[in-house]
Amino acid sequence: MSEELLQTLPFQIGKYTYYRLGSTSLAQLRERGLIPKRSYAALESKKPDGLVAHHGRIKAVVEYKRPENLNSEKSIEKAIKQELAVARALCKVMIITDGSRSYWINALNGERIRDAHGNELRTVFHPFVAKNTAGLEFLLSEVDGSLTASNSIIRSARLVDPTPLATRLWQTIWVATGKSPVKCLYNVVELFIFKFLSDLKVLDDDVAFDSIFTRSLTNPEDGLEFYARNTRRKIYKLFPPGEDGTTIINGTIFVSDSGEPNLTQSLLFQRSLKHLHKYAEEFGSLTKIDKQFKTRLYESFLQQEVEALGQYFTPRKVIQSVIRMGGLDLPTFQFEGKRICDPFCGVGGFIVELLNMNESMLQRYVPDDHGHIRLPFVLHGFDKGFERDEERTVILAKANLLIYLAELLFTNPTCSKEFAKAFNSTFHLFKDNLGTFGNIITDEALKYDYILSNPPYVTRGSRIIKEEIKRTPRTANAYPVNALGLEGLSLEWIVHSLKPGGSAFVIVPDGIFGRSGERKLRAHILRECYLNGIVSLPVRTFFANAEHTYILAITKKQKSDLVQKTPVFTYTVSNIGEKLTSVKREQIDLDDLPEMERLFRVFMADPHGAAKFLGGHSGRCKIQPFERFLHESHWVIDRWWTRDELIAVGAEQAAKVATKHEVSAATRSFTAALDEYDDFLRSDPIAGTATRTVHLGDESLFQIFIGARVLKDQVTADTSMLPVYSANVFTPMGYIEKKSNISGFEVSTILWGIDGNFDFNLIPKNVAFATTDHCGAIRVVVPDLLPEYLLSALHLQRLDESFDRSFRASLANMRKFAVRVPIKKSGAFDIEAQRIAAARFSALHGKRAALELARDGFHEVTKRYLGDIAQ
Repeated sequence: MSEELLQTLPFQIGKYTYYRLGSTSLAQLRERGLIPKRSYAALESKKPDGLVAHHGRIKAVVEYKRPENLNSEKSIEKAIKQELAVARALCKVMIITDGSRSYWINALNGERIRDAHGNELRTVFHPFVAKNTAGLEFLLSEVDGSLTASNSIIRSARLVDPTPLATRLWQTIWVATGKSPVKCLYNVVELFIFKFLSDLKVLDDDVAFDSIFTRSLTNPEDGLEFYARNTRRKIYKLFPPGEDGTTIINGTIFVSDSGEPNLTQSLLFQRSLKHLHKYAEEFGSLTKIDKQFKTRLYESFLQQEVEALGQYFTPRKVIQSVIRMGGLDLPTFQFEGKRICDPFCGVGGFIVELLNMNESMLQRYVPDDHGHIRLPFVLHGFDKGFERDEERTVILAKANLLIYLAELLFTNPTCSKEFAKAFNSTFHLFKDNLGTFGNIITDEALKYDYILSNPPYVTRGSRIIKEEIKRTPRTANAYPVNALGLEGLSLEWIVHSLKPGGSAFVIVPDGIFGRSGERKLRAHILRECYLNGIVSLPVRTFFANAEHTYILAITKKQKSDLVQKTPVFTYTVSNIGEKLTSVKREQIDLDDLPEMERLFRVFMADPHGAAKFLGGHSGRCKIQPFERFLHESHWVIDRWWTRDELIAVGAEQAAKVATKHEVSAATRSFTAALDEYDDFLRSDPIAGTATRTVHLGDESLFQIFIGARVLKDQVTADTSMLPVYSANVFTPMGYIEKKSNISGFEVSTILWGIDGNFDFNLIPKNVAFATTDHCGAIRVVVPDLLPEYLLSALHLQRLDESFDRSFRASLANMRKFAVRVPIKKSGAFDIEAQRIAAARFSALHGKRAALELARDGFHEVTKRYLGDIAQ
C-alpha cells in the first residue's frame, strides 16, 4: 500500500470526500478500494493529484500544475490532454488548477465546462482554504448532474421537466403493444423510476441505466434479461415491499407477473431506453425534477384514455384547493402528532401534494445521523385490490411519493430502505372485498385529525359490499345508516374515523345532497359533525365523467348531542383554471378557486363575524343559516341562487335554457354544414383531366425537410424576430433570432405537423420563418408546379392517407406521399388546370368557416339544454 495513502486524511466538502494524492498509482488506489476494481490497462501507473468521491464513486479528478505551466492557452490545452485519459477512466469531471486559477473540463469529451450563460467555469478549486465549502459542494453536484458526452453546459438554472419524455415513452409502448393505456402507464413509470434511481446513484453501476443501455444496444435480449434478473431484483432489495406485498415498480410488458423477462419485447425495451438516453444527452440527469412535473406526471396520461384512467384521479388544482381550505399548506400548520388520511387514495394525490405544498413536512423525511426517518406525523393512504392489476394503483402511489422525495433521496442515497419504510407505512393495499370499509378504527387515539378524500362513486352493484359488511363481525354494526352506494358508505367511514375536533374535506357527487334516499345520511352527518361548508364544483371538473361534484367540509363534534350554532359557508365555482370541455385541459385565466379558498379561511376564522360581509363580497359566496340544512329537502346549494344571481356572476348554469326545438334545429344546421363541407372536400377538382402521379420524395421536384430542435426557453414573444413553427403549422410557437442557415424564402413553402392528426399550411414566398423538429416543410423546385395547387392536392389526398400517433407523418413516410398533378398532352405540367383547381380549393375556407359557426352554435345550444337538465 502507498505510504501516502496511509498518511492522507480525507477532507470533507459537504457530502463529498476529497483525497489529496500525487504519489499513489491507479493500481494502488484500486487495491485500496478507492476506485472501481477493474483494469485500467496502460493507465495503471498514472498518479492523480486528487480525487473527489461520494459514497465510493469518483466524481472528479484534480490535477495540480505550477503557475508557469498554465500561463498560456497552449500550455493549458497541453495540461488537459496530458491528464484527460485518467479522468475519463474514472468520472465525468477533471479540474486543472494551480491553486489560484482552475479550469473545469468535461472528461467525456475534453471540452471546457460552461455555466448556464455560456461563460467558461473558472471557480477556483482549493478545498483547504475555501470559505464556502457548501458552495463548492453545490457546484460539484450541479456539474455532475449536467454533463453528458454531448453537453458541457451546467443546467443548474433550470429544473428538469421530463413531461415530453414521459409522453414519448408512453406513445412508444402503446403503439408497439396495443396494451391498455393503464398498463402502458405502469411500464412508463417503471422505466422512469429505473432511470431516476440510476441518476440518483442509488443503483450500482453494473445494474444502472448506462450498463443496461450498453448491453441492450449490443444484444437487446441480453439487455432485457439482465435488467429483469438483476436490476429489478436490486430495486426490490433496495426498496423492499411492505406488508401488502407492493413496492415502487410492477410493469408487466417487459417482464411477466413472476418477474421473468418477456424477450419478445426486447426491441421495444431497447427503443424505450434510447428515448431515455437521448433525453439525458439533451437535458441531463433526473436528479432535480421540476416541482410542477411531479403534480402533472399521471394527469398527463389522462389525455390518452380518460375512461380507463379517470377513476384514479382527482385534478391537481382541486387537490391543492382542498389542502389550502384546511390550511395544511401554511408554514404555521402544527403537524406534530397529527394523523392525516386519504382512505380511498388511488395514486396518492392528496398525500403527496400535501408534502409538495408544505415544505416543513417534506423536510421531516430527511434521515437523522443514524440514517433513520422519524416522522412526527402519520400519513395514511388506503386502497383496495386483490388482483395484480388492482395492486398497481398503490404501486403508482408509492412511486409518486418517491419522485416527490427526489431531492432528499439524492442527498441520502444509502437510505433507500428507510425511504421504502416511509412509502410502505404511508400507502397500504387491502386485499379483500371490503378494502377500507373493513378497516374499522375502534381506538380513539388512532382516529384521524384530517381526512382528505375523493371516494368512489358507485351505486349499482354495491349491494354485495353491504351484504358482506353485515356478515362480517367487525363491520356488522359499523355502518348504522346503510347509505346508498359506495359514496354513502365512504362518508359513514369518514365520519366514524375522525377524532373529535378532526376535520374532513370530501369530494362527493350531487346524489349525496339531492337524493331523497340520502336524507338519513345527511341527518347522520349533522348529528355527528359540524357542517362548515359546501362548495359546488363545475360539471366536468373530473376527467372521466360529467358528474356534478361538491367539496364537503365538516368537523367532528366532541359529543353528538351538541347543537351547531354557526352558519354554513357555500360557494359556487364555475371555472378552475382549466378548459373543462377539452381533453387536454389547457390552462385558462378564469379560476374561482383562489377566491373560494380565501373566503373560506376568513369564514372559518370567525363564522359569525364573516357572515356579515362575505355574502356581499362575492356573488358566488353565500353564508347560509344552519337551520336551512335541517329543513330543506336537499343540499344542492346551486338551487339556492336565483337565476339572476347566477347570471350576474357568470356561472355556466345560469345561461338561458335551450328548448328541445332549438337543439333539434341546431343539430340539423350542423349536420347540413358538415355534409356540404365533406362533399366539397371530397369532390375531385381534376376529374377527367390527364394527370401524373408524383411523390414528395422526388428530389427533382421537391425539397422536403424537417426543422431542428427548439426549446421553449429559446423562443420569445418578440414579433420582430423570426417566427418558428412547430406541430401547430398555423400559429408560431414563438420567435427566435434569425440564423444564417435558415434560408430559401424566395419560394413559397408548405408546412405540415408531424405529430398525430396533421394539417398543411402555405407560407408565401419572401416570408422568413423557421421550423422545429415537430414541423416539416415542402418546397417546389420547378416553376411549372404551383405550390398553391400542391397545397390543395395534399389536403385532398390526406383523406386517404391517415396519419396519427401510430403512423406518424415522419420524413420517411411523407417522402412516399403521392399526389396527382394535371398534365398537358405533351406530358408537361398543366399550369392553367392547376390554377383552376387551386382557386376552387380556396373556397374551402368559406365552407370550413360556415361549418365552425354551425358547430359552435350546436355546442352552445346543447350546453344550455344539458345545463337545464342538470338543474
